[in-house]
Amino acid sequence: MYQVANKKYESKEVTFSDKIYGFPMASSKKIFTIGKYKVKNIIIINTKLAHPLISKKVSKEYQKLVATLMELLTSDDDSGECFKEALNRIEKFRQEIKNKYRHFLKQKELEEMSSQLKAFQREANMRFIELQTAWYEMSLQQGKGK
Repeated sequence: MYQVANKKYESKEVTFSDKIYGFPMASSKKIFTIGKYKVKNIIIINTKLAHPLISKKVSKEYQKLVATLMELLTSDDDSGECFKEALNRIEKFRQEIKNKYRHFLKQKELEEMSSQLKAFQREANMRFIELQTAWYEMSLQQGKGK
């Protein structure tokens, strides 16, 4: 599953024919030192080992998303762009979780995040529809006044 190459010899890349679901370890230099060897591209495939790492990463991203959503939903934008942006960010986060991290997170964690995101999504949709309705009514009143 990994390859160690000394500096004296050229390293050969190992490729796998099957798709491996794993969590790539991140580092500032993308190189890990294990003993006296330097290792690149560590992928954790054991779900029990990857769960705490992924849970922490997703939690940070989720907290940033919630802060951004609160800011977008409380803004006084008359064009409705902030609500569209909030809906786009929610959908992007949901797709990212679904595609990248679903295999490693627990069902309970996924359900909690999903329920809160659905509430934000409902709120953004409701406010966007209210804004569009008010804008439409205002345009009708202006049309009658002519």
